[in-house]
Amino acid sequence: MLQATMITVLLVVLILGIPLGYSWLTLSQQSLTTQATSILDEVRVDTDSRLASKRDLDQALLQRHVDAQTDLHVAIEVTHDGQVISVGEDPGDSPLQVSTNGANGQSIRVLIPQSDVRAHTASAIVLLVVAGLAALSIGVSVALWQAQRISMPLSRLARRAEEMGSGRARGPWTDAGIVEVDEVAEELIRSGAQLTERLEAESRLASDASHQLRTPLTALSMRLDEILATSSEEWVREEARISLEQIDRLTEVVHDLINAPRSSQRRTPGVVELRTVLTQQSEEWAPAYRRAGRELRIQVPRSAAVWGSTGPLTQVVATLIENALMHGGGRTSVKVRRNDHSTVVEVMDEGGGIDPALGHRIFERSVSGRSSKGTGVGLALARTLVEDDGGRLELLTESPATFGVFLISAPGEEEPAGTERTDDLSSLPQGSVVRRRHRSRG
Repeated sequence: MLQATMITVLLVVLILGIPLGYSWLTLSQQSLTTQATSILDEVRVDTDSRLASKRDLDQALLQRHVDAQTDLHVAIEVTHDGQVISVGEDPGDSPLQVSTNGANGQSIRVLIPQSDVRAHTASAIVLLVVAGLAALSIGVSVALWQAQRISMPLSRLARRAEEMGSGRARGPWTDAGIVEVDEVAEELIRSGAQLTERLEAESRLASDASHQLRTPLTALSMRLDEILATSSEEWVREEARISLEQIDRLTEVVHDLINAPRSSQRRTPGVVELRTVLTQQSEEWAPAYRRAGRELRIQVPRSAAVWGSTGPLTQVVATLIENALMHGGGRTSVKVRRNDHSTVVEVMDEGGGIDPALGHRIFERSVSGRSSKGTGVGLALARTLVEDDGGRLELLTESPATFGVFLISAPGEEEPAGTERTDDLSSLPQGSVVRRRHRSRG
């Protein structure tokens, strides 16, 4: 606003000031010419009177007219019968002059030096400059007042928005005197009240969901522990162990989902052994793949430690395997490639692939294939979980559908150089890793 006002005032000063200044300078010169003409008439009358009475002209007659000028330096020349009589200071080059002839044949000239002309015009220029600066000062003052009048309510409105966003309650809004700002403030207050009601409703829903989910999960976990302790059949005990692992993971997922919105800090990643995570996933998803008449093949090095969080990373891998089961076809392969700096978990199936129109939007929420009955949240949530641990989840190829989970390698069990091995978990005895973990838990 200040810049706009200054530009406007400056344009007005230039548009009006230039013609006004030119006119003023012209008037100043005309005023000097009129004053010189008045002196000229007085000299002509005096010289005519002197010559009519048969008396000679002298410098004393002319000097009286020069001395009578208090604000001008003038020079007067009278020529009569070949005699030139002049008084006053030398007018210099290009003086302002007026001339006339008397009734007795005398020639009269009045000259005003350019120094006096410049002095009179300079005063006019100074007045114009002072008037222009005064106009600019008034414009700036008005602009500052108006800008402050508008900016103060806007600053209050910004503070109110920040306080409402952080959940701090404030008193009623005081009218700012600007209709648009007051309307925005009122709408912001209404929106804040609605947002608070929704947050309270979601908080109550989260608390209720936490209670309703934990109770049956705890009862189911206790029932499986009882089966594990009393059953003598190895296959029953093995299924109970796998079910307990799934319940533990589900409990962690529910806990994270409920408490994540309340936490103001991100979780701290730790060292996760991919072999353990993928072995668990092989045991959980192998029965579902067998029922679908498909094969799940997981290959992982003996030592594949990464930086991450066990629960979220397990959920990401489970989402990709389930996605391949529901929307893919043929064999689903899970491979781990690693070096000293990064580790990549690739999940690929032999199905028809992903529609190219959805390839660049596959990780957006509410985006799913035409034949899908899901909500389109799984891949979006999986990418968020990986990024929270400093990794990336990318679609490597659309056909065949290949997803890559990029993680940071962590130090693990060292093997002799050149002896790194990759195991096919689909050929390992089911429960081999899980059983060892249960024994360590006592």
